[in-house]
Amino acid sequence: MNEHVEQVSSAGEIWRTRPVGSRLVGIVVAREGMPSIHDQREQLTSFGVPIAGFRHPAPNVVETWEERLTRLFGRLDSGDVVVVTATCALGRDAAEEAQTIAELGRRGIIIKVLEHGARGAEKAK
Repeated sequence: MNEHVEQVSSAGEIWRTRPVGSRLVGIVVAREGMPSIHDQREQLTSFGVPIAGFRHPAPNVVETWEERLTRLFGRLDSGDVVVVTATCALGRDAAEEAQTIAELGRRGIIIKVLEHGARGAEKAK
């Protein structure tokens, strides 16, 4: 897949390769083709991944994907571990996923994926 992304299948794997003092950050995304926010949160918490300060995205907030990524990058430090339910949470298409993963990798952010390759609602169930 990518040297910056690791698929995990158990809660214990979430903590492997996590640098001392780093944060574990769960990310959920509201978008068509993704599992519901509730389902993503359930999956993350079942792996022991906290979603600190969770706020459901307000539907009336207009923010581009690039603005969201800039905000995300500004909140993460080298060594932090980002956990998502699927790589499609990191971009609206394969190119954006790859770009986001590459940028997080350049910044020293570790990415862990609970469900590798789920690109659609059929995998969300």
